[in-house]
Amino acid sequence: MIRCTTPRFPTADHELAEVRSLRPMARRQRVTPRPALAVLGAALAAALVVSAPTTVANPTDIQDEGWGAWTGLSQGMVGRRRVPPKFDQPTEERRQDTTALRHADARRQLQRLRSAQNKPAAKQSSALRGSVQRGKGKGKQRGKGASWKNTLADESTQELTTVETTPELTMVEPTPELSTMVATLEATVLQAEATAVVPPNAAWLRTDAAGLYAVSVADLAAALDESADTVRAQASAGTLSLTTAGRPRSWYFDATADELLFAGEAYKTFYTDENAHHLSLDAADAQPMAIAAGAPTAAAEAPQTFRDTLHFEKEPDMFYSTWTVASEPDADYWFWDYLYGGYKDQIQVTLSIPSPSPDGTAQVRVRLRGWTDLEAGDEHRVYAELNGASVGTILIWDGFQEAVLVADVDQALLNAGGDNTLTLRNDYDLGTHPGQWLDDVEVDYDRLPVADGGALWLDDVAAGVQTVTNFASSEILVIESPTGNAVLRQDARIESDGAGGWQATFDVPTATDYLVVQRASIAAPVVAPDYPVSPSLASTENAADYLIITAPEFVGTADALADYRTTDFGVVKVVMVDDIYDEFSFGREDPTAITRFMEQVGQWSSAPSVVVLIGKGSLDHKDRMGYGDSFLPILMTTTPWALFASDDRLLGVNGDASFAIGRLPLTDDAEGVAYVQKLSNYEAMGLAGHRRAVVVADNPDEAGDFHANSDLLAEQLWGLGFSEVAKLYHPDDAVSSALADSATWDAEYVSYDGHGSSTQIGDGTERFVTVNSAAVLANPVQPIFTALTCSAGNNIAPGIRSVADALVLNPTGGAVAAMVPTGSSLDADAQTLGSAFVDYLFLNGDSVGDAVRAAKADTAGQIAGFVARIYSIVGEPGVRGR
Repeated sequence: MIRCTTPRFPTADHELAEVRSLRPMARRQRVTPRPALAVLGAALAAALVVSAPTTVANPTDIQDEGWGAWTGLSQGMVGRRRVPPKFDQPTEERRQDTTALRHADARRQLQRLRSAQNKPAAKQSSALRGSVQRGKGKGKQRGKGASWKNTLADESTQELTTVETTPELTMVEPTPELSTMVATLEATVLQAEATAVVPPNAAWLRTDAAGLYAVSVADLAAALDESADTVRAQASAGTLSLTTAGRPRSWYFDATADELLFAGEAYKTFYTDENAHHLSLDAADAQPMAIAAGAPTAAAEAPQTFRDTLHFEKEPDMFYSTWTVASEPDADYWFWDYLYGGYKDQIQVTLSIPSPSPDGTAQVRVRLRGWTDLEAGDEHRVYAELNGASVGTILIWDGFQEAVLVADVDQALLNAGGDNTLTLRNDYDLGTHPGQWLDDVEVDYDRLPVADGGALWLDDVAAGVQTVTNFASSEILVIESPTGNAVLRQDARIESDGAGGWQATFDVPTATDYLVVQRASIAAPVVAPDYPVSPSLASTENAADYLIITAPEFVGTADALADYRTTDFGVVKVVMVDDIYDEFSFGREDPTAITRFMEQVGQWSSAPSVVVLIGKGSLDHKDRMGYGDSFLPILMTTTPWALFASDDRLLGVNGDASFAIGRLPLTDDAEGVAYVQKLSNYEAMGLAGHRRAVVVADNPDEAGDFHANSDLLAEQLWGLGFSEVAKLYHPDDAVSSALADSATWDAEYVSYDGHGSSTQIGDGTERFVTVNSAAVLANPVQPIFTALTCSAGNNIAPGIRSVADALVLNPTGGAVAAMVPTGSSLDADAQTLGSAFVDYLFLNGDSVGDAVRAAKADTAGQIAGFVARIYSIVGEPGVRGR
């Protein structure tokens, strides 16, 4: 039986919801949603409807941490909303009002520091160099050269003195001890031996939209740390290499403008909208554009249409749902809009379809997904209208599956001005309330060759003569096969179109793509140095006993942790996630690059026994909502109820690791440095002579007999040599007030068994521990914490911190590490795993990471595979029990 209290009514993501009582539901339980759900209206994406008597959930209940008021609905229903902090602000304001370094800023800062390393006198922080090895008893072994000072650049000193956070995050005000620790760390790094520095050997050119890009020789020279004359000479000689996804990309050197031109196509995934192109001085992949000179092409008699494909997709705030894609771990779980039978029966979206030919047939494809599965048979029925006219046939399907509505459309129906209205309507039986998500829309159509915004990319133009009109300038470039063996068509005829504009006419020898752009519409890529990792991350020459994977924002934490753990491990290696992207996904942000990297780590001359991930991950890696808190990405795993994050899956082990795993879910570097000090203080205490444990249990119900479970655990702890085992059992004991008392947490081990959610221990009325109360604990002795509950480690919602994060990252108290689930758990399985964990932790003396790894191995086949994948360590996995 599930221990999480979650009736599966549709919300944008049920993990933003807090539920009061367990209502076990089958995967396809046949019930009718309450009509009173209509009051949620457009707030459906952030609303929760609770199946409980109104007497249980009084609207006067205390509210905190972003919950709105309980609203009494009909037929025993109540509902309220939960939203992340600052949700009332526009997205752009949220992006500006940040409490941590944005990823782009950290990237630039990392590049500045790496650039400074090339100056003769520079000594910068070792962790900033992307891949660092420290050897125990062997001197310092570094993958990339010199030791670096870590101050996060001059301007970042302020970041260590005052760190503001969102209401869900712990306020970090460094103590004098922390300041001393940082100063000592800096002094230690400054005294380290300086070695040779490897300069950048290439540059990344990052683009977003499809089009023609130009980068100046001066910018390339700065990124490559070469003279402009050297870059210019190689460009003139055609010996620069430009690749995209490992394939050569053609470029043209414009000597007059002193810049390099290349075509960049759009690259859009669930994780990024940014494409990456790699430029180097190595001539191995050099492919300068061919030049087609000669007499101008004769004027075309009539424009040729071409077949174009447009993609339309929006991903608004809170419109994500991990439970409707529960069986698809790599699904797109962010949606555009929704239909809900009886309450929202229509969606209208605008499709901008420029310059359609009046003749021909277009095809519209609408991707939908069901978010209800409540009725027998095919409950979803959706049909479409375009500009008021019915198109296609009704689409019928069932369950949470994806479905595509395909409609062939006479192009005479398309508006010549470009804006078209697509209307979706649902059909349903009286008394039923099916719901459907709108994901995206694609349109194939015959397009006239009319430039839009000074540019036009023509796909698969038929052989013949083509004319492209609607340019504001005569400075027009025509590029044939822009992403292949490109040719600059200097034989194109550029002339007035007779209506105050300009046009370009060119011969098309064989069907291919063309990019036609006026010079004023050429875009500029983001240029960044590519500092080499030596040896490459794929090389078997690498070795590590302790591996840290971090985002650029947390170089201070990585450096502090690496220095601290060098004493206990032979070789500590720090790897930047950006360097993993560079080597394993062609510079593109992609979490599966980390999985591929870890496959290669297994081939290193010495593979790590510990892997630490530093940085919070989020469902919103593309920062759609503006919280900017996805630093180190996540991968999801399937469960019977929803997708949840799994660092086991990210690292390619799926519950069967050969190394200990833990994550520091940081949103701020100073917070991480403070945690390393907390870890150091914990371990400096040594073994406890009098070991105390606290066993906390919720009241028994149909989810489990939490008191009986905790009695068994208490007996187990007595047998493991604990001197004191205190019991706090709800409702007999004042659990909330006891857990709010820091003295309760003065223990070597604390366990909780019962209901919970991502931001609290206990259900909606109990709230034994919340994010806010965890953040203010001040217990000098910090325990290892185990939560056999639901979602206590689920921190992946944008703008939200989990209760386990708040306990572990509290610099003055809380817990030193926690074994917690990221999602909904099973009672019996959690007890089996938790009991094995305690034995390995306190009987064998294993670290928390090794204990959970061994417990998963021991219980394989006894517990569900998904349970093993969602239980993880929040904190440093090498820490041991006292």
